Amino acid sequence: MFLRQTWIDERLRYSGFNRSITLNYNQFSRLWSPDLFIRNLKSGQFHDITVPNRLIRLSPDGTVLYSQRLSVTLACDMQLEKYPMDNQTCKIEFGSYGYTTDDIVLVWKALDDPVEINPEISLPEFVLMAVHPVTCATNYATTGSFPCLRTFIHLKRRLKFYILQIYLPSLLIVLLSWVSFWIDLDAVPARTSLGILTILTITTQSAGINIGLPAVSFTKAIDVWMATCLVFVFVAFLEYSVVNVLSRKHKKEKKNEEKFKRMTAQLATGIANIGGRRSKMLRAGPDEEAKEAQIRHRMKNGQTPLDPETRRQQSMEGSIWSRAQHNQALMVDVISRVIFPVLFTIFQAIYWPLYFL
Repeated sequence: MFLRQTWIDERLRYSGFNRSITLNYNQFSRLWSPDLFIRNLKSGQFHDITVPNRLIRLSPDGTVLYSQRLSVTLACDMQLEKYPMDNQTCKIEFGSYGYTTDDIVLVWKALDDPVEINPEISLPEFVLMAVHPVTCATNYATTGSFPCLRTFIHLKRRLKFYILQIYLPSLLIVLLSWVSFWIDLDAVPARTSLGILTILTITTQSAGINIGLPAVSFTKAIDVWMATCLVFVFVAFLEYSVVNVLSRKHKKEKKNEEKFKRMTAQLATGIANIGGRRSKMLRAGPDEEAKEAQIRHRMKNGQTPLDPETRRQQSMEGSIWSRAQHNQALMVDVISRVIFPVLFTIFQAIYWPLYFL
């Protein structure tokens, strides 16, 4: 920046010709000058290439114009609750270090725009919205009241970079995690790998965002976004855990059902054979002892002495339960295909108006 100061020193008045004199920068040490300093300065430097960048101009009435080129790093108390959709107000505060308001008065030059902004200079991360200069004074209990000049700089953060580098990739990762809802239930490696990959990607991206930011105790807008994306991805991974448990139950029930059907078929064949022999026995005469012997034989082999109608009813009930288990696993995927996009859309409808507007 170019810092220009003007003051009147009556001791430097001259006559004889009516024009200003530009002095060599070495003459500055021979002049009186205000002890101006930047109160919120963190670091700074003068420019000395190829000579010290200073201008000293003396007018006939004793007015001294002193201009110098500086590069400064200033402290700015930023409010990052809406980061990266935030607007910041930083300040540059000049003050006198040793002279109080009884000795010196600092005022902005009487111009429409005492703080000039070079239109060719732009910031890569912010848009300069406005500059607001004010006059102030600072009171200290032990040393008195000191004059100061303050300039508020209103900045608006550029959002395009964050849209392309953070919001869009994380959105695609969340959408990618929903692909598992359409993958076959038996494709365990595919769905598990997809869930773990999306969780690790979101976690890595979230950690990389906060590397260049100060550690703050409040929650930023980008933290809310990344945390919500992580929750959606993690819940999508847990959804497959539920589906996998229901699917394994279905397989177990189906296996038991098939085993039960084989046993029922064997029992039906045995009953048919008994019925044929019984018909022959009835023609020869009723023989209850042979019937009881057949029943004892079935019980000895681990078969329950149920009639065919009871066996058929149990078989139908087992099949219905198996189909219910299978449909329940599929139903979880079907519901997830709808509920996840709906919930994420609701979150978007709340998030963007809350932080962007």
